[in-house]
Amino acid sequence: MFRLIVATSDTSLAARLIGPLDGVAAIIRSAPETAPLLELCRKAAPDLVLLDADPADGFGTVLNETMRELAAADPEASIIVLGDEADARLVLRAIRGGATDVIDRGTEGDELRSQIARHLTGAPRGDAAGAGALTLVMSGQPGGEGLFALNLAVLRAKAQGEGLLIDGALPSSEAGAALNVPLNYTIRDAVQDLSRLDRTLLSSALGRHAPSGLHVLPLAVAGEEVHDIAPDAIVSMLLVLRVLFGEVVLNVGGIRHPGLLTEFTRAAAQIYLVAPQKFTAVKACRDLLVQIAPNPQVLSRITLVVEDHMPGITLSEEQMREALGLRRSVKLPAARVELVNALNTGRPLVLDQPRAAYSRALERLAMGDTAPVAAAAARPSERGAGLFRRLRPS
Repeated sequence: MFRLIVATSDTSLAARLIGPLDGVAAIIRSAPETAPLLELCRKAAPDLVLLDADPADGFGTVLNETMRELAAADPEASIIVLGDEADARLVLRAIRGGATDVIDRGTEGDELRSQIARHLTGAPRGDAAGAGALTLVMSGQPGGEGLFALNLAVLRAKAQGEGLLIDGALPSSEAGAALNVPLNYTIRDAVQDLSRLDRTLLSSALGRHAPSGLHVLPLAVAGEEVHDIAPDAIVSMLLVLRVLFGEVVLNVGGIRHPGLLTEFTRAAAQIYLVAPQKFTAVKACRDLLVQIAPNPQVLSRITLVVEDHMPGITLSEEQMREALGLRRSVKLPAARVELVNALNTGRPLVLDQPRAAYSRALERLAMGDTAPVAAAAARPSERGAGLFRRLRPS
C-alpha cells in the first residue's frame, strides 16, 4: 500500500481523501507547519506529499518555502498542491516551486482517485513497506501468545524509550489488566479517527504503561463485535501507527482474515510463531502457514517460539521446527504460574522478576539474540517421521 502525507489543518479534507483511496494508499495527516511535516516525511518516506493551499489557514503564503525545504530534505519527494485550479498565480507559484501538479481542493470520489493514482503509478519508491519496526506475534491456537507478546513489547518499549502493542486478542484484551492501565480506545476507534490520527490524539487516548513507555491499542476490551471493521482500514491504520510510534508489536490474536494476515507477514521485520509442545498446536500452526502461504523471504523471518518448554516432553523443539519447515526456533522455559501471578497483580513478569529464567530468555529474544539454525532437513528423521505423516493432508 502506498503512503500519502497530507499537510493540512482541515481534518475534513483528510477524511475526503480516505474514501476514494481506500485500499490504494494510507493517508497520514500532518500539521501544515514545515517542521512537523519534515519530521513526519523523514519517518514515513511517503510516495506523495499533498500540501493544502487553502487560503483560509494562510498556508498558501508559505507554500514555496515549504516545498523548497521538502525538496532539500528529500529529493525523491513528489509534491502535489491542493488548491484552486482556477487561480493562475497559485498554479504558477506551485509549479515553479517544484510541485508535480495542482489538484482542485473540491475534487472528490472517482475523479480524485484517478488524479492521485496517476501520480502513484510513477512514484519513485513504489509500493514499499512502511516505516517503523513491526514485530508480529502469531499462534495456530490463539490464546497462549498474548502474555508472550505483551512481555516482548514491554522489553522492546523499555529499550527504545516507547512503543506500541496492538493486541488482537478476542473476545477481549488482557493487556490492560496485565499492565494495570485502563484501555478505552480500540482499533475500531482508531479506524474511525484515521483522518485525524496524530501523536497528540493518541497520547491522550491510548493506555500507557509508565515504567516501560508502552502504549496499548486493543482490538476489543469488552467482547464487542469486530467483524465489520474493514480490513483495508486496518492496514491503513497500522501504517499510520508505525510512522507515529516507530516500534510496534502486533499480536494477531483472533484475527484470521487471510488477506490481513498476508499483509501483516509481508510488512513485519520479525515474526514469532508461538506454540506449546503439542501435536495439535503444531498442526494448527501448519494450517496457519498454509493459509498465509508465505514466500521464502517471509518464511525466513519466522521464528518458532516453543513456549512452556519441558525437556521431558518427547515432542522436541527440533521436531516441531522441522515439521513446520522453519529454520529458526527458540524455547522459553515453563513459567505459567509466574506469568498468571504477574497478570493478576498487574506487573509484567519481565519487569517484576527480571532474573527469572523466562525473563532472561525473553530479553535475549527481544534484543535479537536468535541465531539461525541449519536448514530444515529435506526428509524427516526416523524419530520425527510419525509427526510428519500425521501432518500430511489426507
